[in-house]
Amino acid sequence: FSMAVSNYHYHAKKPIPRPEMWITRQNPCQVTYPNGELFADYVLPSLSKRSYEALNINYDSRLILRSEFEAIANDCESLYQTRKGLETANQFEHLMNLDAPDGLRLATAELTIQGDDNGGDMLRMSNNILKLKQAEKIVQNSWMGGRNKEFQVYTLSLDDFISEPKNSALEFLNFVFDHNEADVSMEQKESAAMKYSQTYLNKKEGSRH
Repeated sequence: FSMAVSNYHYHAKKPIPRPEMWITRQNPCQVTYPNGELFADYVLPSLSKRSYEALNINYDSRLILRSEFEAIANDCESLYQTRKGLETANQFEHLMNLDAPDGLRLATAELTIQGDDNGGDMLRMSNNILKLKQAEKIVQNSWMGGRNKEFQVYTLSLDDFISEPKNSALEFLNFVFDHNEADVSMEQKESAAMKYSQTYLNKKEGSRH
């Protein structure tokens, strides 16, 4: 939820951040790659109940069904270039002109199902989490596990980062440079975390995002 709202607010403003100019040229509802392959065919198998139960991951409900993916794509198409005055508008122009609920729907659809360019992050991230869990299990059950090898994954919550950027950055640095790493002192990590936090807070104060 936080990621969807944050994504909408970040992109529904002027000026467009330089790395985000893709928002003026891509179709937010495109669910295929240039070669015609479906984005859904790459991510949905990993998000199936059978896939994550095989990894001993328990969720209260399914992650996403193909019918739900298609429903999101249909909702996206009902919003994009269908309103008066927006028949030839790009995604950015839609976000600037649609009312907030519809703009949030369009931006979140792009963030979920868009397969060609910069979209689809929500499903890609979910897919990556399960793939990393799969890799972790493979290492544990392989000959590498018998040689005290570990496959470690660090997960950072967006909500935690927003509320505590310094501590989140420091925890990440502690994960990358563990306590046995002599080349990077705690003082160096704390200094880097403080600088990163300050950079984030400066950007946050200078933006209505």
